Amino acid sequence: MEVLRGLEQLSRKGACAMTIGTFDGVHRGHEKILNRLKEVAKKNDWCTMLVTFYPHPRLIVKGGTHPVKLLTSQSEKLDLLEKAGLDRVLIIPFDESFSQMEYRKFVQDILIKQLDMKALVVGYDHAFGKNRAGNFENLKKLSNELGFYVEKVPPFDYQGERVGSRYIRDLIREGKVDRAADFLGRLYHLSGTVIRGVARGRTLHFPTANLKLDYENKLLPENGVYAVDVKYDDVLYKGMLNIGFKPTFETGHAFTIEVHILDFNKEIYNEPLTIFFKKRLRSEKRFDSKEALMAQLEIDKQQSLKL
Repeated sequence: MEVLRGLEQLSRKGACAMTIGTFDGVHRGHEKILNRLKEVAKKNDWCTMLVTFYPHPRLIVKGGTHPVKLLTSQSEKLDLLEKAGLDRVLIIPFDESFSQMEYRKFVQDILIKQLDMKALVVGYDHAFGKNRAGNFENLKKLSNELGFYVEKVPPFDYQGERVGSRYIRDLIREGKVDRAADFLGRLYHLSGTVIRGVARGRTLHFPTANLKLDYENKLLPENGVYAVDVKYDDVLYKGMLNIGFKPTFETGHAFTIEVHILDFNKEIYNEPLTIFFKKRLRSEKRFDSKEALMAQLEIDKQQSLKL
């Protein structure tokens, strides 16, 4: 897959079928759009291209006062798009000036003249350009004028719910990571580097690896204890992870992400880990004693093993 980080990196043209959007999460609904895009392209011997934006447009359009926490970092998204079988991804820098571009100008001057777009496949509710005027109805009119094909992919419902990035974010915020996995089509994950903590877990016979996230804008699940899979050195281990403030020990309200890897005994400071969330086991709780906490951790361990 060819990745173009700005229009200036475009070195060759070639008729393409395209789609547009942020595609955060590259979930089951996105997969439906991408599959239809590939069908249109294959039928006409065109390349496939996704035009996306960085940073996320909501960070710019809404002033950035309440940053949007995302399901995927840019590198994670590109990995998923490559697995989906796209030929090209164009990442356009998104700023206040770009947000004011009229959809007609974007389609005519960039998509058609610079990128040689022959077809545009969009989601049922997608809109772009100034004031989001580039909706399907206006694109359909413009396609007749400028001579390109446009198609709207209908909504994708799964298990009785409409699949969308916003809905999946809500599920993860609520700790419903198993439900979110159904809509993503895979387990939700975090990646980071192991850093030094206070080593209290060793005194509980549950040593933990403290994680510093690779991508600070990654959406975190609700605080609590989770059954997880842990990928280290290309091997998957079972584990249990705590997100939150460890109320039993009154650590000065320090927020941590720490994982206990089952059947594992290695020093891994400064090493990369990837955490795959399977199920939320419980919320954080203050225990009356170290022994009570250890008893609960053993219960958490057994539940994690069952998963």
